[in-house]
Amino acid sequence: MSGILTEKVYYKIGEVADILGVKTSVLRFWESEFPFLKPIKSSAGQRLYSKNEVDLALQIKHLLYNEKFTIEGVKKRVTAKGKLINPEDRLAEVTDYSAMLKDLRAELKILRSLL
Repeated sequence: MSGILTEKVYYKIGEVADILGVKTSVLRFWESEFPFLKPIKSSAGQRLYSKNEVDLALQIKHLLYNEKFTIEGVKKRVTAKGKLINPEDRLAEVTDYSAMLKDLRAELKILRSLL
């Protein structure tokens, strides 16, 4: 199989491991670390990954192996629903937070001068 997704609804853990080029134990570890990676289980207990979850696993692998993120770094980069956070969006949040702190500091200075 090696990297090619067919038009299946679900993929067994062994198939996903082949697609990603990792061991099944790595996928089970990722499941324990990333709450958004939760394959369903068949009545026989076999893990079944949707195409979306295979895509998420590919993103995790890319962030860990290619971008050299840590597990914690990936957790910060991906939302609980499995969406990648755009770094520019995160910078905007920090900038907005910084502006709020500057305003608060200015107000505190005014309060201090009134005392």
